[in-house]
Amino acid sequence: MATATSETGSLEDTRTKAPEPPRPAEQVHVFEPYRYALPKLGPYFRDVWARRQFATHMASSTLKGQHFDSFFGQFWLVLNPMLLALVYFLLTSVLGGQSGAGTSAMNHFVGLLTGLFAFFYTRNVIQFAASSITGGGKMIINMSFPKILLPLSTTFTAMLTYFPTLLVYACFYIGVHHSVTVNILWIIPIFIIQTVFSFGLGLLFAAVTLYFRDMSTLLPYVLRIWMYITPVLFSLSYVKSEVAAGKLPHAIEAVYKWDPFSPIINSWNTVLVGNGPRPFAHGASYAPQLSELLVGAVCATVALVVGAWYFMSREREFAVRL
Repeated sequence: MATATSETGSLEDTRTKAPEPPRPAEQVHVFEPYRYALPKLGPYFRDVWARRQFATHMASSTLKGQHFDSFFGQFWLVLNPMLLALVYFLLTSVLGGQSGAGTSAMNHFVGLLTGLFAFFYTRNVIQFAASSITGGGKMIINMSFPKILLPLSTTFTAMLTYFPTLLVYACFYIGVHHSVTVNILWIIPIFIIQTVFSFGLGLLFAAVTLYFRDMSTLLPYVLRIWMYITPVLFSLSYVKSEVAAGKLPHAIEAVYKWDPFSPIINSWNTVLVGNGPRPFAHGASYAPQLSELLVGAVCATVALVVGAWYFMSREREFAVRL
Protein backbone atom coordinates (compact mmCIF):
# COMPACT_ATOMS: atom_id res chain seq x y z
CA MET A 1 0.00 0.00 0.00
CA ALA A 2 2.74 2.29 0.91
CA THR A 3 4.52 1.42 -2.32
CA ALA A 4 1.40 2.15 -4.40
CA THR A 5 0.95 5.50 -2.69
CA SER A 6 4.60 6.32 -3.31
CA GLU A 7 4.36 5.33 -6.96
CA THR A 8 1.09 7.30 -7.34
CA GLY A 9 2.68 10.33 -5.69
CA SER A 10 5.75 10.14 -7.88
CA LEU A 11 3.59 9.98 -11.02
CA GLU A 12 1.57 13.00 -9.90
CA ASP A 13 4.79 14.90 -9.12
CA THR A 14 6.08 14.02 -12.54
CA ARG A 15 2.90 15.32 -14.21
CA THR A 16 2.76 18.57 -12.16
CA LYS A 17 6.49 19.28 -12.20
CA ALA A 18 7.35 22.19 -14.46
CA PRO A 19 10.04 21.65 -17.05
CA GLU A 20 13.45 22.90 -15.95
CA PRO A 21 14.63 26.10 -17.66
CA PRO A 22 17.58 25.66 -19.93
CA ARG A 23 20.83 26.08 -18.08
CA PRO A 24 23.09 28.93 -19.17
CA ALA A 25 26.28 28.00 -20.81
CA GLU A 26 28.87 27.24 -18.19
CA GLN A 27 31.59 29.84 -17.84
CA VAL A 28 34.96 28.37 -18.56
CA HIS A 29 38.09 29.85 -16.99
CA VAL A 30 41.30 29.35 -18.88
CA PHE A 31 44.49 29.89 -16.91
CA GLU A 32 47.47 30.68 -19.06
CA PRO A 33 51.12 31.09 -18.04
CA TYR A 34 51.87 34.67 -16.89
CA ARG A 35 53.77 36.74 -19.39
CA TYR A 36 55.41 40.06 -18.79
CA ALA A 37 53.49 42.47 -20.98
CA LEU A 38 52.20 46.00 -20.83
CA PRO A 39 48.50 46.52 -20.13
CA LYS A 40 46.34 48.41 -22.64
CA LEU A 41 47.72 51.90 -22.17
CA GLY A 42 44.53 53.82 -23.02
CA PRO A 43 42.23 52.27 -20.37
CA TYR A 44 45.14 52.08 -17.92
CA PHE A 45 45.93 55.77 -17.95
CA ARG A 46 42.22 56.71 -18.03
CA ASP A 47 41.87 54.72 -14.82
CA VAL A 48 44.92 56.47 -13.35
CA TRP A 49 43.46 59.87 -14.22
CA ALA A 50 40.07 58.95 -12.72
CA ARG A 51 41.78 57.97 -9.46
CA ARG A 52 44.22 60.90 -9.33
CA GLN A 53 42.65 62.24 -6.13
CA PHE A 54 43.55 58.96 -4.46
CA ALA A 55 47.25 59.72 -5.00
CA THR A 56 47.03 63.30 -3.69
CA HIS A 57 44.94 62.37 -0.66
CA MET A 58 47.27 59.52 0.17
CA ALA A 59 50.26 61.88 0.01
CA SER A 60 48.65 64.40 2.37
CA SER A 61 47.57 61.58 4.70
CA THR A 62 51.12 60.26 4.79
CA LEU A 63 52.45 63.66 5.82
CA LYS A 64 49.78 63.98 8.49
CA GLY A 65 50.67 60.54 9.80
CA GLN A 66 54.30 61.63 10.12
CA HIS A 67 53.23 64.96 11.74
CA PHE A 68 54.80 66.97 8.92
CA ASP A 69 51.66 69.13 8.72
CA SER A 70 52.47 70.67 12.12
CA PHE A 71 54.77 73.63 12.73
CA PHE A 72 57.60 71.54 14.15
CA GLY A 73 57.20 69.02 11.33
CA GLN A 74 57.64 71.78 8.72
CA PHE A 75 60.45 73.26 10.77
CA TRP A 76 62.32 69.94 10.78
CA LEU A 77 61.93 69.65 7.00
CA VAL A 78 63.81 72.93 6.70
CA LEU A 79 66.26 72.43 9.55
CA ASN A 80 67.44 68.98 8.47
CA PRO A 81 68.92 69.96 5.06
CA MET A 82 70.34 73.17 6.54
CA LEU A 83 72.22 71.23 9.20
CA LEU A 84 73.48 68.82 6.57
CA ALA A 85 74.52 71.78 4.41
CA LEU A 86 76.45 73.18 7.38
CA VAL A 87 78.22 69.85 7.86
CA TYR A 88 79.14 69.60 4.19
CA PHE A 89 80.15 73.27 4.19
CA LEU A 90 82.71 72.59 6.91
CA LEU A 91 83.79 69.43 5.10
CA THR A 92 84.32 71.10 1.73
CA SER A 93 86.00 74.07 3.39
CA VAL A 94 88.61 71.79 4.92
CA LEU A 95 89.05 69.48 1.91
CA GLY A 96 88.49 71.84 -0.98
CA GLY A 97 89.34 75.22 0.49
CA GLN A 98 86.31 76.82 -1.19
CA SER A 99 85.00 78.82 1.69
CA GLY A 100 87.12 81.95 1.79
CA ALA A 101 85.81 84.44 4.32
CA GLY A 102 82.92 86.83 4.77
CA THR A 103 80.74 87.17 1.68
CA SER A 104 82.69 84.49 -0.16
CA ALA A 105 81.91 81.96 2.59
CA MET A 106 78.23 82.90 2.49
CA ASN A 107 78.18 82.53 -1.31
CA HIS A 108 79.69 79.09 -1.03
CA PHE A 109 77.15 78.10 1.62
CA VAL A 110 74.24 79.26 -0.55
CA GLY A 111 75.66 77.43 -3.55
CA LEU A 112 75.95 74.31 -1.43
CA LEU A 113 72.32 74.64 -0.38
CA THR A 114 71.25 74.72 -4.03
CA GLY A 115 72.82 71.36 -4.80
CA LEU A 116 71.74 69.69 -1.57
CA PHE A 117 68.12 70.78 -1.80
CA ALA A 118 67.86 69.62 -5.41
CA PHE A 119 69.57 66.30 -4.76
CA PHE A 120 67.54 65.58 -1.60
CA TYR A 121 64.36 66.03 -3.64
CA THR A 122 65.47 63.38 -6.14
CA ARG A 123 66.68 61.14 -3.32
CA ASN A 124 63.32 61.35 -1.54
CA VAL A 125 61.35 60.62 -4.72
CA ILE A 126 63.42 57.48 -5.37
CA GLN A 127 63.50 56.25 -1.76
CA PHE A 128 59.79 56.84 -1.12
CA ALA A 129 58.83 55.14 -4.38
CA ALA A 130 61.14 52.18 -3.71
CA SER A 131 59.17 51.31 -0.56
CA SER A 132 55.71 52.16 -1.93
CA ILE A 133 54.88 48.68 -3.28
CA THR A 134 56.21 46.64 -0.37
CA GLY A 135 54.61 49.10 2.05
CA GLY A 136 51.20 48.95 0.33
CA GLY A 137 50.93 45.16 0.35
CA LYS A 138 47.49 44.89 2.00
CA MET A 139 46.03 47.45 -0.38
CA ILE A 140 47.42 45.67 -3.44
CA ILE A 141 46.10 42.27 -2.32
CA ASN A 142 42.59 43.49 -1.46
CA MET A 143 41.96 46.12 -4.16
CA SER A 144 42.20 46.29 -7.92
CA PHE A 145 43.71 49.57 -9.12
CA PRO A 146 46.63 50.76 -11.23
CA LYS A 147 49.64 50.17 -9.00
CA ILE A 148 51.47 53.16 -10.49
CA LEU A 149 49.30 55.31 -8.21
CA LEU A 150 51.41 54.25 -5.22
CA PRO A 151 54.79 55.62 -6.45
CA LEU A 152 52.87 58.59 -7.87
CA SER A 153 51.51 59.41 -4.41
CA THR A 154 55.00 59.12 -2.87
CA THR A 155 56.25 61.56 -5.52
CA PHE A 156 53.59 64.03 -4.39
CA THR A 157 54.80 63.45 -0.82
CA ALA A 158 58.38 64.29 -1.82
CA MET A 159 57.12 67.46 -3.54
CA LEU A 160 55.29 68.59 -0.41
CA THR A 161 58.41 68.06 1.69
CA TYR A 162 60.56 69.89 -0.89
CA PHE A 163 58.58 73.11 -1.27
CA PRO A 164 59.24 74.50 2.27
CA THR A 165 63.00 74.28 1.68
CA LEU A 166 62.65 76.52 -1.37
CA LEU A 167 61.32 79.33 0.79
CA VAL A 168 64.41 79.16 3.01
CA TYR A 169 66.70 79.08 0.02
CA ALA A 170 64.87 82.08 -1.48
CA CYS A 171 65.73 84.12 1.63
CA PHE A 172 69.42 83.26 1.29
CA TYR A 173 69.30 83.87 -2.46
CA ILE A 174 67.84 87.36 -2.17
CA GLY A 175 70.13 88.19 0.74
CA VAL A 176 73.26 87.30 -1.24
CA HIS A 177 72.19 88.04 -4.81
CA HIS A 178 70.36 91.32 -3.99
CA SER A 179 68.21 91.05 -7.16
CA VAL A 180 65.94 88.70 -9.08
CA THR A 181 66.09 88.49 -12.87
CA VAL A 182 63.76 86.91 -15.40
CA ASN A 183 66.18 84.00 -15.66
CA ILE A 184 64.78 82.74 -12.37
CA LEU A 185 61.81 81.38 -14.41
CA TRP A 186 64.13 78.70 -15.80
CA ILE A 187 63.65 76.80 -12.56
CA ILE A 188 60.17 75.72 -13.79
CA PRO A 189 61.30 73.55 -16.75
CA ILE A 190 64.31 72.38 -14.71
CA PHE A 191 62.02 71.25 -11.89
CA ILE A 192 59.74 69.42 -14.35
CA ILE A 193 62.70 67.64 -15.98
CA GLN A 194 64.08 66.66 -12.59
CA THR A 195 60.70 65.36 -11.41
CA VAL A 196 60.25 63.22 -14.54
CA PHE A 197 63.80 61.89 -14.18
CA SER A 198 63.33 61.08 -10.48
CA PHE A 199 59.88 59.53 -10.99
CA GLY A 200 61.23 57.25 -13.74
CA LEU A 201 64.00 55.99 -11.45
CA GLY A 202 61.47 55.66 -8.63
CA LEU A 203 59.27 53.38 -10.76
CA LEU A 204 62.27 51.24 -11.62
CA PHE A 205 63.40 50.83 -8.00
CA ALA A 206 59.82 50.29 -6.77
CA ALA A 207 59.56 47.14 -8.91
CA VAL A 208 63.15 46.03 -8.32
CA THR A 209 62.73 46.28 -4.52
CA LEU A 210 59.80 43.86 -4.72
CA TYR A 211 62.02 41.18 -6.27
CA PHE A 212 65.17 42.02 -4.27
CA ARG A 213 64.12 43.11 -0.78
CA ASP A 214 67.70 43.93 0.23
CA MET A 215 67.58 46.81 -2.22
CA SER A 216 65.76 48.89 0.42
CA THR A 217 68.85 48.57 2.64
CA LEU A 218 71.36 49.10 -0.14
CA LEU A 219 69.63 52.02 -1.84
CA PRO A 220 70.49 54.75 0.74
CA TYR A 221 74.19 53.97 0.41
CA VAL A 222 73.98 53.99 -3.39
CA LEU A 223 72.26 57.36 -3.35
CA ARG A 224 74.83 58.82 -0.95
CA ILE A 225 77.70 57.69 -3.18
CA TRP A 226 75.84 59.13 -6.15
CA MET A 227 75.67 62.49 -4.39
CA TYR A 228 79.46 62.56 -4.01
CA ILE A 229 80.06 62.07 -7.76
CA THR A 230 77.56 64.72 -8.90
CA PRO A 231 78.16 68.50 -8.85
CA VAL A 232 76.45 68.89 -5.46
CA LEU A 233 79.34 69.53 -3.09
CA PHE A 234 81.64 70.90 -5.79
CA SER A 235 80.28 72.63 -8.90
CA LEU A 236 81.35 71.51 -12.36
CA SER A 237 82.98 74.87 -13.06
CA TYR A 238 85.04 74.55 -9.86
CA VAL A 239 86.14 71.02 -10.80
CA LYS A 240 87.12 72.21 -14.30
CA SER A 241 89.24 75.00 -12.84
CA GLU A 242 90.94 72.59 -10.44
CA VAL A 243 91.60 70.07 -13.26
CA ALA A 244 93.01 72.85 -15.46
CA ALA A 245 95.30 73.86 -12.59
CA GLY A 246 96.50 70.26 -12.26
CA LYS A 247 95.10 69.84 -8.74
CA LEU A 248 92.59 67.13 -9.72
CA PRO A 249 92.86 64.24 -12.23
CA HIS A 250 90.93 64.41 -15.51
CA ALA A 251 88.94 61.29 -14.53
CA ILE A 252 86.95 63.29 -11.98
CA GLU A 253 85.87 65.77 -14.63
CA ALA A 254 84.82 62.88 -16.90
CA VAL A 255 82.71 61.37 -14.10
CA TYR A 256 81.01 64.71 -13.51
CA LYS A 257 80.24 65.09 -17.22
CA TRP A 258 78.87 61.57 -17.82
CA ASP A 259 76.64 61.47 -14.76
CA PRO A 260 73.03 61.62 -16.08
CA PHE A 261 72.05 63.85 -13.17
CA SER A 262 74.80 66.39 -13.89
CA PRO A 263 72.88 68.36 -16.59
CA ILE A 264 70.02 68.91 -14.14
CA ILE A 265 72.14 69.95 -11.18
CA ASN A 266 74.34 72.11 -13.43
CA SER A 267 71.23 73.92 -14.68
CA TRP A 268 70.11 74.51 -11.08
CA ASN A 269 73.53 75.88 -10.19
CA THR A 270 73.64 78.14 -13.24
CA VAL A 271 70.21 79.68 -12.64
CA LEU A 272 70.54 80.15 -8.89
CA VAL A 273 74.28 80.56 -8.38
CA GLY A 274 75.85 81.49 -11.72
CA ASN A 275 78.21 79.77 -14.08
CA GLY A 276 81.46 81.17 -12.70
CA PRO A 277 84.02 79.17 -10.74
CA ARG A 278 82.81 81.03 -7.66
CA PRO A 279 79.15 81.39 -6.64
CA PHE A 280 77.52 84.66 -7.65
CA ALA A 281 80.54 85.73 -9.69
CA HIS A 282 80.32 89.28 -11.05
CA GLY A 283 79.14 89.26 -14.66
CA ALA A 284 78.26 85.58 -14.63
CA SER A 285 75.39 84.27 -16.75
CA TYR A 286 72.30 82.99 -14.97
CA ALA A 287 70.64 81.37 -17.99
CA PRO A 288 71.18 77.59 -18.27
CA GLN A 289 72.81 76.16 -21.36
CA LEU A 290 70.23 74.76 -23.77
CA SER A 291 72.48 71.80 -24.49
CA GLU A 292 72.35 70.79 -20.82
CA LEU A 293 68.58 71.21 -20.74
CA LEU A 294 68.21 69.01 -23.83
CA VAL A 295 70.53 66.35 -22.41
CA GLY A 296 68.64 66.48 -19.12
CA ALA A 297 65.30 66.13 -20.94
CA VAL A 298 66.59 63.14 -22.91
CA CYS A 299 67.89 61.47 -19.73
CA ALA A 300 64.53 62.12 -18.02
CA THR A 301 62.59 60.64 -20.96
CA VAL A 302 64.78 57.53 -21.04
CA ALA A 303 64.45 57.08 -17.26
CA LEU A 304 60.65 57.45 -17.43
CA VAL A 305 60.21 55.05 -20.37
CA VAL A 306 62.49 52.37 -18.90
CA GLY A 307 61.07 52.72 -15.38
CA ALA A 308 57.42 52.76 -16.52
CA TRP A 309 57.92 49.79 -18.86
CA TYR A 310 59.57 47.67 -16.15
CA PHE A 311 56.98 48.64 -13.53
CA MET A 312 53.81 48.29 -15.63
CA SER A 313 54.85 45.06 -17.33
CA ARG A 314 55.22 43.37 -13.94
CA GLU A 315 52.55 44.94 -11.78
CA ARG A 316 50.09 42.06 -12.36
CA GLU A 317 52.55 39.88 -10.46
CA PHE A 318 52.88 42.19 -7.46
CA ALA A 319 50.10 40.54 -5.42
CA VAL A 320 51.76 37.14 -5.85
CA ARG A 321 55.19 38.42 -4.87
CA LEU A 322 54.01 40.22 -1.75
